[in-house]
Amino acid sequence: MLKQYLQLICVLSLLLWAVFQKSAKGITSVGIEPIIGYERSQLLVPTVHTQDRLVYGARATYGFSFFSAEGEYLRAYSTESFVSQNLITKDTADKLKVGIRSGFNILGILTPYFRAGCQATRNRHEESNSGVNTLINDPVKYHPYGGAGLRLGLGNNLKLTGDLNTVFHSFPDMNQNEYQATVGFVVQFP
Repeated sequence: MLKQYLQLICVLSLLLWAVFQKSAKGITSVGIEPIIGYERSQLLVPTVHTQDRLVYGARATYGFSFFSAEGEYLRAYSTESFVSQNLITKDTADKLKVGIRSGFNILGILTPYFRAGCQATRNRHEESNSGVNTLINDPVKYHPYGGAGLRLGLGNNLKLTGDLNTVFHSFPDMNQNEYQATVGFVVQFP
């Protein structure tokens, strides 16, 4: 079902791009957003331990402000150290989003938007417990996502952006969702 959903979004995006390509010369734009983040957390559950997380990737959009296609790739590294148990876990997650985005421009500088699509995730989990190493490669999982955001124009081709997305892992059980908040800059090419 999710694979069909992803295929439908891709086909619709390509069709819209083909239809509007000739009639909308100069109206379409390409947006590129680099994504990078680092987090270090002190966690108390299940025991006191630390977690380090590095995230990087990019998001690209193509189309019109009222309707465009988007793609996003993220790679996340996380390390958790359980000192009292002599356990270190490392996770590497690759996430690919393909979807659509729709928004409208207010006064030429403010653009609220909504986005939806499908996220494919592949995770690699490594554990080192007292010198014994274990490796688990999870299969690729597909989940729908949806979200909203806001762009603020800082010039002709530079915009400040922020958004909140929800990846639905087990709908309607909302406790299993993944929530992603981002703030960054977009460089647009007219």
